[in-house]
Formats: sequence, structure tokens, C-alpha cells
Amino acid sequence: MTYIIRNTIVLGAVLIVILGFGWYATMYSLPKQLKKIDAEIKRIEVDLQNTPDLANQYNQTTAQLEDMKRRWETRNKDVPPKDITGETYGYLNRTIDVSGEIKMDMTYVGPKDFGQYGYNVYTIKGEAPFGNLFKFIWLAENGRRLIKISNLSLRGYEARDKDTKEMRILVLFDMELQSYFSSIPELNTAPMERSVVPVSLTSNPFYPLILHEIPGPQANEIEIERSDLKAVIPGKAFITDQNQKSRTLEEGDKVYLGYVTKIYPEEGKIECLLNRGGVSERYELRMRAGQPIK
Repeated sequence: MTYIIRNTIVLGAVLIVILGFGWYATMYSLPKQLKKIDAEIKRIEVDLQNTPDLANQYNQTTAQLEDMKRRWETRNKDVPPKDITGETYGYLNRTIDVSGEIKMDMTYVGPKDFGQYGYNVYTIKGEAPFGNLFKFIWLAENGRRLIKISNLSLRGYEARDKDTKEMRILVLFDMELQSYFSSIPELNTAPMERSVVPVSLTSNPFYPLILHEIPGPQANEIEIERSDLKAVIPGKAFITDQNQKSRTLEEGDKVYLGYVTKIYPEEGKIECLLNRGGVSERYELRMRAGQPIK
């Protein structure tokens, strides 16, 4: 085979490859890219048509932000030179009087001091109807004292009233509360009084769509979710039940809707298995650190 024929064959093969690639790009690749570009152009055109609405939303959001900043900057707060646990407990009790029925157990954990200011840490465990709890949290953080609530844990619970036997939807809560103090005299008393009106909610997010059709607790039966774990030793757990009675539990002991499966003294907790109308659930009850406030 001469060089001319061989070169002709090689050039022909290269030409075929180029033509094949060009045909594929023209028939398949480029049309797909054009479709994507057309779709993006249409989306941008729609966004451009909605520009006035977006501008209105931006202006409304900006106005809301400025209003929130103004209200935040004009809040009047008392920051006492010292946080006395008894006074804080009394202040929260007065807040409860305004909020409505709330069952609360408050424990003092300890102080966090940063020099010219600091705060005392409390843990609060209890139960309440959702509306009352929401009002309490709102008043606690927006009231006269500088108080911050953190590490909030909420759990919906269905309980039957002892007298009426009606089902009540309660919220079991566990929160950390920080009550601030400062040695700066200007912060001890706010310059003026400010009335606070709590916002209202029209719905209860903890109200279940389907209520559990389960029997209520028997007399003297422990509702473990409403109880407080006080101490744990190998093989035994000491709790305060929903009626503030001291009780002792061991592994295998029955509680409302289930029984105690495991006691963990090294972790300060117990584990229970509850049967909610055929749905099994594991529930852990833990000890809380600190000193109770009465």
C-alpha cells in the first residue's frame, strides 16, 4: 500500500469521526442545551414580572425588622446587684399567677460570674396547658427582670382530670432559666415602667389530631412522664410522682402504660417501656442537678 492511499484512508477516518461528532452535537447535545437555556430565560422573565411583589415583600420585612429592633432597644429591664433565689422564685410565682395554672418545680444549679455581670442558673420542670405555658415564657422573658430561658424541652401529654374524668392536653416542660445580675448601678433599676401585654396564639401545636383511646391511670399508679427522678442507686430509683409523693422503683415495676426496663445509676436515669394503645415507646427519666427551691 502506497503512502498516498494510506494517508487518504487516515484522513478519511478522521473526517468521519469529525462528521460524527458534529452530527451528534447538532442533533442531540445542542438542542438539549438550548432547551435548558430557554427554560432559564422563561424563569428569569417570570421573576422580572414579579419584581414589584418582591419589592413590596422586602419593604414589609424591612419595616418589621426596624420595629423589632426599636422595641428591643427600648426595653426596660431591672438587673439587680445580686440574684437571690427566694426572690426569683417569688417573682416567677407572681408570673404564674398572671399566666394561669402551671405546675412547676424549680432547682438552683449555680452561678455564672463574668466580673461586672453574671447570672444564676435554674432548671424548671413541670406541666401546664399550652396557653398558660406560652404566656408564662413570654412574660418571664419580657417582664421587668432580665431573665433568659434556654434549653427548652416540650412534650405533649394526655391526662385525665381526677374529678371530671375529662381528657386534658398538657405540655410537659423542662427548661433552663438564667436570671441576670450586675454590679453596674445604672442597670439595677430601669428609668421608667413599661406595660407588657403578651401576644396571643390562636392554635395549640401540641393538641393531637387523634387522641389516644387508652384507660386512665389507676389510683396510686405512677405517671412516669409527670414524675421527677430524685436519686438512683444500683437496682433502685427514688422518684417524686405526679402527686408529689415519694416512691421507690425497681426494674420490672409497673408504671402507668408500662414498666421500668432498666436503671442506670452511673448515668442518673431510668428507662421505661410504655405501650400507647399498641405503639411501644421507650421513655427516659433523668435526674436534675442542683438544689430545689421552695
